[in-house]
Amino acid sequence: MIGGRDSQVDTSLVTTAAGALAVLCAATSFAGVLGDARWLIPGALTVAAVAGTGAIGRHFRWHPALTPLAQLLALLLALTWLFTTGAALGLIPTPTSSGQLVKLLGEAGGVVRTGVPPVPADPPLQAMLCLGLGVVALLVDVIAVGVGSPAVTGLVLLCVFAIPASLAERMLPWWTFALGAAGYALLLASTGGHRRWRRRETADRVAHTMFGHTTAAVAGTAGVIAILAGSAFTGVGTEGRLPGSVPEQFGGTDGIGLQPFTSLRGQLNRDRVVELFRVRGLEQDTYLRALTLREFDPNRGWRIDGLTQGVDADRPLPLPQGTTIARGERETIHIQPIGYRDPWLPVFGTPLQVSGMGRQWRYDPASGIVFTQHNQESRAYTQRVVLPDPSPEELRNARGPMPIDRAYLDIAGVPPEVADLARQLTAGESNPFDKAVAINRHFTDPSNGFQYTLQTAPNTGRDALVDFLFHGKRGFCEQYASAMAVLLRSAGIPSRVAVGFTGGYQDGGERVITTDDAHAWVEAFFPGWGWQRFDPTPLSDGRTALPQFLGNALHPPQQPAPSAPGEPQPTRPGTPPAPAPEPGGPEQAAPAQPEQRREVSTRTDWTAPVLVLVLVLGCAALATPLAVREMRRRRRMELVAAGGRGAAGAAWAEILDEFRDRGARPGDTETARQLAEHLIGEHALDTEGAEGLRSLVAEVEREWYAPVGAATGNAAEPLRRTRTALEQAAPLDLRARLFPASALPPWRR
Repeated sequence: MIGGRDSQVDTSLVTTAAGALAVLCAATSFAGVLGDARWLIPGALTVAAVAGTGAIGRHFRWHPALTPLAQLLALLLALTWLFTTGAALGLIPTPTSSGQLVKLLGEAGGVVRTGVPPVPADPPLQAMLCLGLGVVALLVDVIAVGVGSPAVTGLVLLCVFAIPASLAERMLPWWTFALGAAGYALLLASTGGHRRWRRRETADRVAHTMFGHTTAAVAGTAGVIAILAGSAFTGVGTEGRLPGSVPEQFGGTDGIGLQPFTSLRGQLNRDRVVELFRVRGLEQDTYLRALTLREFDPNRGWRIDGLTQGVDADRPLPLPQGTTIARGERETIHIQPIGYRDPWLPVFGTPLQVSGMGRQWRYDPASGIVFTQHNQESRAYTQRVVLPDPSPEELRNARGPMPIDRAYLDIAGVPPEVADLARQLTAGESNPFDKAVAINRHFTDPSNGFQYTLQTAPNTGRDALVDFLFHGKRGFCEQYASAMAVLLRSAGIPSRVAVGFTGGYQDGGERVITTDDAHAWVEAFFPGWGWQRFDPTPLSDGRTALPQFLGNALHPPQQPAPSAPGEPQPTRPGTPPAPAPEPGGPEQAAPAQPEQRREVSTRTDWTAPVLVLVLVLGCAALATPLAVREMRRRRRMELVAAGGRGAAGAAWAEILDEFRDRGARPGDTETARQLAEHLIGEHALDTEGAEGLRSLVAEVEREWYAPVGAATGNAAEPLRRTRTALEQAAPLDLRARLFPASALPPWRR
């Protein structure tokens, strides 16, 4: 050995420090979702507390199960010290401090559900992040130092990256991937050149192992791979979904799904209703439009297309493209975003001016969208709007040029049977308005069999639009709005899909709009009047707010003509007969069913059983080497205890496996005596252990070379003395006990 004991370092301390550093390097990925770095110092202190407690436990040789428990206690003390004020001595939890900590974590949960990155690193988020990093640091410490498998920590560190990557709208900063890769490579190198049964190595050897050319090459390669993988997968997450959509059915490949490219992060959690807006000054129940979709691709669904740079949104706004009539109720509406943040600013009706939301917001008159290309905080804003109120007759008589893009009539790739259905539904109608009403009625008339549900019909392999219109007839707002817009275009009526929210519910003097109000509907163009709202989704929960012109047209007031008693009333050609009235009149009609959007799928969810099965199989796979080793040991010890022929050979095989578990690789060319002397020197066995191993070799040679029938000696005592000495000179760490090298395939030893 080169150098004295003073020049040596404890290898477990090196790995502990490398593990803590790797966790902090991975944690830098949160820079992509947090607006500032206030979390960094508390996070570093938390990780240091957990790692330091682990180092202390191993230094004083605590029981292996006691050290993780002590680390959990250190994590609790650190969180108490950092984030509470009522703790005893500043860090010992009390009921007051525990309540404060629980409250902080609860507030952090609310921010996670509703916030859109980047969010300020306020104390609630700091507390949650420190808790997570503390748990990660504990796992990394146990796996890398306790078990001695630093490579496995890569899975844990990858989970740290996965959280901000799934939340960030853009790729995480490239340097976070580079730092994460470097930290992981350093952790791998921290145990790469050490002999596991020795806790101390020379400083030169440790430095060479950790900072040599191999480590640099691994870190560089891992960094490049991490950056490339990050750029490819950061966008994977909730981007491009209407709130409440079902990803399995609406991944943009079924032909009628929406791809609005809107994040709407907090709105996607359907397990809990999240408040999004509070609205004052809205006198009519109407829809809040976030964006419109113009392009229809039969293979990919509806998408934004043709969005222009528009005009400044905080100045007087021009009327939408093609609109010349601005008659209607004029209102000033105040909107307070609560849990909403997105580059699309929802507006009511026809906006005349929008103010208060900050700078750099634009309005595109062609699409009716208010948007920004810059990350901005959510602010309350005020809208001056016109809520159009054309009558059915005015829309029937709407004539004139259509100064809008021809893309609103594009039906390229639409199946012919869909166009045939549009012609059948509008046969006999003489104007675009009545054609649009007939198509709308096709979806909302109960006799046609369409149902609003989150459980869509099974895929039959046909075109998705054809499947929905002619076979499944089950779905939610995305499918209904998409299908009606295509039918309108097939009938020669310009159309687009709008995405936003229904009007919510009244709460005192305000309207409250929540995630349950996320919705999609259709807008059709009429010369002079511009884009008018239609809603084909057959909702039964009272959320639908139809314009007056559409309500009157879909459900015309009944004016019974004089007729003889019992004579049937005439009906309009092509109109289905009205359903029979409920006994007792409308006031006594059966109540509407509860919100169908909360409907739960009846399909068996195999996720939990599969996860349990994978976990069981994983545990079984991990336990296999230990089980194999124990079975071999038990069989050999039984042979040794019984004595007789074969006992010495079994004892020799067992003692060789003991050395293999400690990293030895016995050579095939060495004799038993040569191998014994080599192992005695390599593992520094004491006198009693060396004599025991030499006695065992003598017993083995007697068994191998003595004449058949010759007396055999006792191999049990030499085996016991050798094993005892070996345990004292080179005790096995936890990894070597759980994954004994002697039970692994030769190429894994």
